[in-house]
Amino acid sequence: MRDLQERSPIWHAVAWIGIYVVVVNIGDWISDVFGEPNSATTALLAVLAVGLVLYLRSDGWLRYYGVRPVRRRNFSATLLYIPLVLVAVMQYTKGLRNDLDLTAVLVIVALMICVGFLEELIFRGMLFRSIQRTSNLTRAIVISGVTFGIGHIVNMARDMTGLNQVIQIGFGVVLGIVVALLFAVTETIVPLIVFHTLLNISGSLTVSNPESELFMLAVTIVIGVGYAAYLVSVLRRRGSSPEMSAPAPSQPVQPGR
Repeated sequence: MRDLQERSPIWHAVAWIGIYVVVVNIGDWISDVFGEPNSATTALLAVLAVGLVLYLRSDGWLRYYGVRPVRRRNFSATLLYIPLVLVAVMQYTKGLRNDLDLTAVLVIVALMICVGFLEELIFRGMLFRSIQRTSNLTRAIVISGVTFGIGHIVNMARDMTGLNQVIQIGFGVVLGIVVALLFAVTETIVPLIVFHTLLNISGSLTVSNPESELFMLAVTIVIGVGYAAYLVSVLRRRGSSPEMSAPAPSQPVQPGR
């Protein structure tokens, strides 16, 4: 797998996307068998997250993929991430679900922390960087964002209706491009992990129906397009973060590796 990371970075990212999807489906199946929704999925994704961190922490790959602190200059250039906060918070206007007990809420929160971390690291970190290394920044932003949105089609296996699936993909594409732009501006995925987690939590704890979801999608598109236009202007004015053009960490072959 490490050799694949060096020689064919895009396929390395695709391989991890595949692993993630397989783990989610296995976790959902085990959870259904034992009648405890999300429980096994959460446990397996937590193990996967730890394993991926250990795998990437050597030789600077974790930092290269965006797991680094936010710099004040870059933080201010994002409008303090306020548009993302609005998108996450407005979900609560739909009203809270009344079918969840405390245990179910805690499991959902834990699951969404794992999902937010893994999806940002894999899609915004690994896939984005691999495309950038073999192409350019613009293609990395667009392809990683669109791929992230289309990737939500796997939710069909979770009994999601066709309309809800389309809405999920629409959300994913719009927000995927926005957060990819944010990564290019700031070189960090840490705030994106926080946003992704909060958005997923608010979406999971609130009432869902086609009308409210379509309204949320429309508002998200308006906010997302405006925010994306602002971030594009930032990139044109000052360029991407210097770390975006830094070469990938070297990966010398060592005995036993």
